[in-house]
Amino acid sequence: MRINKLFSGFLAIIVTGLLGQPAFAAENSSAQSRTLIIYFSQPEEMKPDAADGFSGASVLQKNTPETGSTQFIAQLVQKQTHGDLFRLETTSAYPRQHDALLRVAEKEQQTQSRPALKTPLPALSDYDTIYVGYPIWWYTMPMVIYSLFEQNNFAGKTVIPFTTHGGSRLADSLREIARMQPQAKLVTRALSISRNDISDPDVPAQVEQWVKQVQPQR
Repeated sequence: MRINKLFSGFLAIIVTGLLGQPAFAAENSSAQSRTLIIYFSQPEEMKPDAADGFSGASVLQKNTPETGSTQFIAQLVQKQTHGDLFRLETTSAYPRQHDALLRVAEKEQQTQSRPALKTPLPALSDYDTIYVGYPIWWYTMPMVIYSLFEQNNFAGKTVIPFTTHGGSRLADSLREIARMQPQAKLVTRALSISRNDISDPDVPAQVEQWVKQVQPQR
């Protein structure tokens, strides 16, 4: 059953009022920030009854941008840390239609693809703490997250993962990050939020509490 195969949190939700701003590919919160939030998120276009890839109704309103669930969590983290927000995008855009996205994600994993990043990362030397957010696709991280960690040096950085998922929480992602970046200070108390809970009104408080627990103190 597909609900157990692609368990990303792609639920489109409204952030107006909660965050007060749309998501940008890169957004500098403070020139003095030493915290960076990198995230990969892909909203889907789905009919209300097409819920075999995730459950829960989408919330869409006119003239309001829809937001992928990982993006939503990233914005909550940014609100708590006042860090800089950077959205990972690939040179080849992913389809927004559910079945097509399912097939692309599966093929990328089978071929061990490393999708090219559309925009270079900010200079990691400017940051001490780096949050990395991603959905879980086919029981692991999207292949673009492998591109991120294999092509960049996180040595000495505090790396704090967070995921959205449909059943397997962090899957094998902590082990894979540790393998690719053995010199990073990987925080294993990672946050993982189910796609079924992403619209829960308690989620902002949950993220706030987690950030207080894992954010290094200066």
